[in-house]
Formats: sequence, C-alpha cells, structure tokens
Amino acid sequence: MAAAEDEIDFKISPDDQDEHSFVSIWNIASATCDGQLVETRALASKLLNFLCKRDCDFVVCSSANIEYLDEKFESDNKILYDWKPESEHVDIIAQHAEVPGKAFMSFLKTHKFNPETKYNPRRADRVEWFNERWCIG
Repeated sequence: MAAAEDEIDFKISPDDQDEHSFVSIWNIASATCDGQLVETRALASKLLNFLCKRDCDFVVCSSANIEYLDEKFESDNKILYDWKPESEHVDIIAQHAEVPGKAFMSFLKTHKFNPETKYNPRRADRVEWFNERWCIG
C-alpha cells in the first residue's frame, strides 16, 4: 500500500487565489476533494488541527473576519474547540483562514502532514494559535 501522504494530491484552483496567491484552507480542501462537502470538511479539519499542532504562523485573516470569528467564539466557544471532521465549526474557521498557496504546500511537506494521523491540539493551544499566531491582513 502506498504511503498516506502519496494519496493526497493537493489542489489549489487559480480562481480561489487572490492577487497575492492567498487562498482559504477551505478552498484548498474543496479543490482537493472535488467539492465533496463531507470529504472537504474532513480534510479541512485535519489541516486546521495539523497547522495548529505545528504552530503554523502564516495564517492570515482580514480584520473584519477576525472580528467576526472573535464574536462567534464569544457566543459559542466550540468554534475553536470542535474541529472534528463532521463539525460545521470547521467550515467557518477554514473559510476565514487564508494561507499563501506555495508556502502552505511547502509547510505540509516539511512538517510531514499525514492525513491518516490524528492531530488533536489542546484547547488552550487552539486559542493561543488563533489569538497569537494568525496574522491580520
């Protein structure tokens, strides 16, 4: 059987990237999973957990979107705590978290992302990652 990381051929649609090559984690997962919602959500969940666990520092979010996510967290903290593959909270976070395409692909390779591994950062780490490591841009 082939290694798990060989099985995922990540795709980024040129239409999903902005002029600076930033793309949402959700759009990467969606393009990779051919738009299949269940598979997209599951992959986005794994990517969010992996990026948090590996303390990725180049996730970008607009100030308006950060404010929106902060408000969502204040009303329901599951937005940062529930990133299970079946959780709709994944959709919200992954749709607002943008990454530079090439750097993201390099990060996955360098840090050996494996879709078969369960990455499960602690709640405190998720909050710290979101509050301290995400860039506003």
